[in-house]
Amino acid sequence: MSGLSFISNYGSSSDESETECTQQPQLKKPKLQVPDLSFVPVVSSESHLDDPQEHDGRVRSFPHVRGNWATFIYVKYSGDKSVFNLSQKILEILSAYEDSCHSCENIHISLSKTVVLQYHLITPFTKCLQEAFGDTQCFHLEFLGVKVYCNEDNTRTFIALEVDYYTKKKLLKLSQKVDSVLKEFKLPLFYEDPSFHMSIIWLNGNKKAELSSLIPEFNICLKEEIGNTVQPILVSDLSWKIGNKYFKFSLQES
Repeated sequence: MSGLSFISNYGSSSDESETECTQQPQLKKPKLQVPDLSFVPVVSSESHLDDPQEHDGRVRSFPHVRGNWATFIYVKYSGDKSVFNLSQKILEILSAYEDSCHSCENIHISLSKTVVLQYHLITPFTKCLQEAFGDTQCFHLEFLGVKVYCNEDNTRTFIALEVDYYTKKKLLKLSQKVDSVLKEFKLPLFYEDPSFHMSIIWLNGNKKAELSSLIPEFNICLKEEIGNTVQPILVSDLSWKIGNKYFKFSLQES
């Protein structure tokens, strides 16, 4: 008799013994009353309602999804208070034209767009960036003047300091290194011809046309506050933000 047949016969014998054991009368379990949940609001665990009023009217560039981590790489500003004083003077000028102007927090120069990274990719992504920046030396950051920018979806306008020609060449090499990592992880690359800048003030909506006429006045403030250009600032590290996690990579001393 095969092993399979043996199992089949054993099963039949077991069924008969169980039938004999179940001949005894069974007690019926009382049915529990089903609770009325009609008054309980139902909210999906995957949903996230974003209220722009909680963020001074700012609108997300892409929806929040659990497990997705907003990520971008940047050069953090580490200079003195001269840029802060400049932004206050520009805000005074704007007060005659706009009521909702805001100073930028975490002043920086972007080396990438904001991209979406999965949680399990955070560690390998960070390691790849460290390898890409491994031979990068410290450099100085300098600016030309004030310029007005608008984001891609026309939801915010920025007043910023544009970098000079030599700084742009340094930043372009860095953004190309970042792009090589982004490409490896199949993430969107930076702009083809980026205009590197450091935003100091932002406004809701596309106000680029209205503010462009004020650029000469903004540049006068720049000269009054810190001379013809912002004093050179030593960049000794690079930063990136992944969700609520911050990373910093120290550059080599030249």
